[in-house]
Amino acid sequence: MIAEPRDQYLARADHKRKQAAELRAQGLSVRRIAEQIGVSKSTAGRYVQDYEKRDS
Repeated sequence: MIAEPRDQYLARADHKRKQAAELRAQGLSVRRIAEQIGVSKSTAGRYVQDYEKRDS
């Protein structure tokens, strides 16, 4: 398996962060967000924390 180019990885990660923020704004739990965007619960939790810090 060959690693994807960094710019593609960053674009994909940024998209998932935006999805997590949108889902959190809709009131979804971290667990549901993780299931929806296909990441671990801890990764979804980190995305949510980043989103909530940014909006504070």
